[in-house]
Amino acid sequence: MVPLLAAVVLGALAGFAALPVLLAALALVVGAAVVLRLEWVALALVAVSVFEDYAAHAGPGVVKGLAVLLVVAWLIRRCRGRLHHAPRSPVLVAALAFVVVLLLATALHNNGAAGRDVLLRYAGFLAVLFVLADVLRGGLRPARLAQVYVVAAAAAAVCGLLTFALGADRRVGGPIGDPNDFAFFLLPAVALGLAVRRTTRRSWPWDAATVVVLVATLGTLSRGALVGLSVMAVLAVAAGMIRLRGAVALVAVVSMAAGLVAVAFPGLVSVSLQQKDFVAQQNVSERLDLWTAAAEMTVTHPVLGMGPGAFALHHRDFTTSLPDDINHPLDVAHNTWLELSSELGVLGFLAFLAMLVVAFAQAWSVWRRRRDPVAAAVCVGLVGTAASATFVTEQYYLPMWLLCALAVGVAAHADAREDDA
Repeated sequence: MVPLLAAVVLGALAGFAALPVLLAALALVVGAAVVLRLEWVALALVAVSVFEDYAAHAGPGVVKGLAVLLVVAWLIRRCRGRLHHAPRSPVLVAALAFVVVLLLATALHNNGAAGRDVLLRYAGFLAVLFVLADVLRGGLRPARLAQVYVVAAAAAAVCGLLTFALGADRRVGGPIGDPNDFAFFLLPAVALGLAVRRTTRRSWPWDAATVVVLVATLGTLSRGALVGLSVMAVLAVAAGMIRLRGAVALVAVVSMAAGLVAVAFPGLVSVSLQQKDFVAQQNVSERLDLWTAAAEMTVTHPVLGMGPGAFALHHRDFTTSLPDDINHPLDVAHNTWLELSSELGVLGFLAFLAMLVVAFAQAWSVWRRRRDPVAAAVCVGLVGTAASATFVTEQYYLPMWLLCALAVGVAAHADAREDDA
């Protein structure tokens, strides 16, 4: 009876205003599908996060809105029952320890609006970590999530390269405005791209995507990304995750592609390298001063730091050598680890590091036991992003949180397969 009445009312309304009713009905159907299919929301959030600055043109809160939608969809899904029966993950236990330290540091040092903004950013990423980990243990395959991330990163890399080719930017950026941050998003896609090629019938599309991502990463001219790539390559070859011959072939193809870009756009490449060299010395000096300030803040308040948001507010109180006439903000430490310790103390630094270490250990165990390529990629990605994070502040971006969630997922799926066997 109720469906019949609803149909009559909808039909009557459509007679008076067909287009608004049609759009409302379509929005209702899409909303219901999104809420009922939690995995779709998770995949959409991961894909859109790589285009964060592009998404901001559609609305300043698109990515945050997707994160909220993911949590809401997860809550609705959990009302119908548990997604899985896997035991508690040690990665999430470490994340809970980080939450405790974060709250204690906030209670001890109230840094006003700046502290509240940082606290909310942490809360968003922690919520995404817990929900993604739950979804990955409940049905979403880690390989599928990895595939979506690689496709999104490759598309973003193409956008960045096109922006560079058109002369709109002197370094490859675009979907993520800061080239250093963009490179940080691309790093995990390199490892995951080499992994997912072994999970599908056709490997060449993933090979092509990986090459595009690598060329774009080089085009960012990010020193942190180059360090991360080097560490990733050493670990991948040393642990047998990729054969030396395959690594050499990949380097040759990427070098050829980068060479083609240099030949096609010699003026752009030359200007980019000259500008990067011109500002390099100033950047090094500034970063050393910022690192010194963060270290001094840690020494002054070693246990719980000076609270979330403290570095942007107080770092100039701990150094006198930073210039006053710079044309760019110096509100981050350009070092994830020092900024963590300055704001959350040694306890916060250790809790965050423990989350990454436990995630690496879980993925490494799966790789050694089952030779799961996605688990290997998680290990390589965690090491690469951790090395790169020494030169940039990246705890406020998705990649490391995503890799931790993937570690939970590959461990749960490996345990489930072993139980079935």
